[in-house]
Amino acid sequence: TDLSAQGDFLYTGEMNGIVNRGERPKKGGVHIFDISGGAPKEVGFLHCPGNDNDPEVVKPGLIVVGFHTNVCAPQAGNGLMTVDVSNPRKPKILGAIMTGKNHTHTPFPGKPLVYTSGGGLTGGTNAGPAIVDVSNPRNPEVVARPKTVSMDCHDISFHVKGEQKLGFCAGGVGTGAVQIWDVSDPLEPVTIGKIVNPLIQYSHSAVASDDGKLLAIDDEAFAVHDCNTGQSPVGRMWVYDISNPAVPIPLGSFAPPRGGDGQTNIGTLPGWVPTWCLAHFFDWKPDTHQIGVAWYTGGMSVLDFSEPTAPREAAFFRADESATYSALWHRGRLYTSDQRRGLDVFDVELKEG
Repeated sequence: TDLSAQGDFLYTGEMNGIVNRGERPKKGGVHIFDISGGAPKEVGFLHCPGNDNDPEVVKPGLIVVGFHTNVCAPQAGNGLMTVDVSNPRKPKILGAIMTGKNHTHTPFPGKPLVYTSGGGLTGGTNAGPAIVDVSNPRNPEVVARPKTVSMDCHDISFHVKGEQKLGFCAGGVGTGAVQIWDVSDPLEPVTIGKIVNPLIQYSHSAVASDDGKLLAIDDEAFAVHDCNTGQSPVGRMWVYDISNPAVPIPLGSFAPPRGGDGQTNIGTLPGWVPTWCLAHFFDWKPDTHQIGVAWYTGGMSVLDFSEPTAPREAAFFRADESATYSALWHRGRLYTSDQRRGLDVFDVELKEG
């Protein structure tokens, strides 16, 4: 599933399923790789069958793992675990808590707080994140449930630098809604802007570039999408100017460039991953306007948004068995997590204009 890294170590989540979640009850957990050398070496594994097993680094030696269900923390139901990884060869569960609807989760920069996201499939006046204090990792505690959010988030990200203290909640079905928050008080986010794009079927994630000028949104258009023409109106990566976060301005987008069988397909939800090629988890390359993005059956691309109104694909990799779930830049390399291949590591040489 998802990827997270800190220092010499990278953490990859694994669900106990391939096509249907939960179909492989003996699989699942978090793999720990030493990436200090030329090639990654798996040094530890937290065997915890469940889904979605989303790992995120809180600080050196401590990660949190989010899930819908997990055999290692049945008391938590749908929630998160805190895991001591100070000895990466022997990860140890410290605590767990039920948060309710934890599909993805995100630590708040510089504070022992974790925002959980339900998945974006439901909304209502009470929808919003659970905010968990993990300062005592043996006893994590829900300390806030903001009610300013009128929709459920699929994913939450933050841009906290200098005077800019922003949060982004992506997770709209049909409306493609993304909320932009002022998180000056991290326990009480306030909505200051909103993006509604009728071409975005399902706003999966929204993440700002390092300089805070651009906001990228990936459309996980799982209902219907064109997999192979490179012209699909949905399933795209979108970029907005957020110089004024209260008034985001659309600049450009890029369609899924290729699919898995060389023919024009229409992907549908019943087919799940085997027929999908759409924008999924992505990551900005630090200090650039380049994005590493996973396309499921379309593999991965590096998109250059240096000219955001005319984005281009600067590099790509796609294997026949690709089902690429997520992408992460770390120390100049691009790492991808693939539901069929496992972990891929890339040195990226960009094509010229």
